[in-house]
Amino acid sequence: MYHLRLLGYDLYTVYEKRRLRIGVEYKQMARLGILFFDGPYQKQASETVVKLSNAALDKGHEVRIFCYMDAVNALLDNQKKIEGIFNIEEGFREILTKGAVVRLCNLCLLVRGTMKNCLKRECGDVKRAGTPDLAKIIEETDRLIVIC
Repeated sequence: MYHLRLLGYDLYTVYEKRRLRIGVEYKQMARLGILFFDGPYQKQASETVVKLSNAALDKGHEVRIFCYMDAVNALLDNQKKIEGIFNIEEGFREILTKGAVVRLCNLCLLVRGTMKNCLKRECGDVKRAGTPDLAKIIEETDRLIVIC
């Protein structure tokens, strides 16, 4: 479970608080990292990742997502569309076209047998990756949110 209070009062605007001599200045954040664990359609976590990423991208922030464990299944191609249920594949396609960077755990794809069924590169910046890539995302982002 993630804590909304860590995101500030406005869920869709992420700020870094900086103290100055005369008070507090809010500086808009440039890079948001998301470490995502949950599989699609189990909980609302996948939808939260998509909507949070969409909001951050709309505000001009950079978004980098690392899908780990069952979260790699959120990017499977050809998911069925069911009326009344948020389609995770379409959501990820949308944030990828807006410029989000998504990395999928290579080992997680391999053990689940889904390596060939994930979204293709023509959708955007989707690549297989390992834990060194996760470390790079953590290092390069201003804030990291873990959603599991």
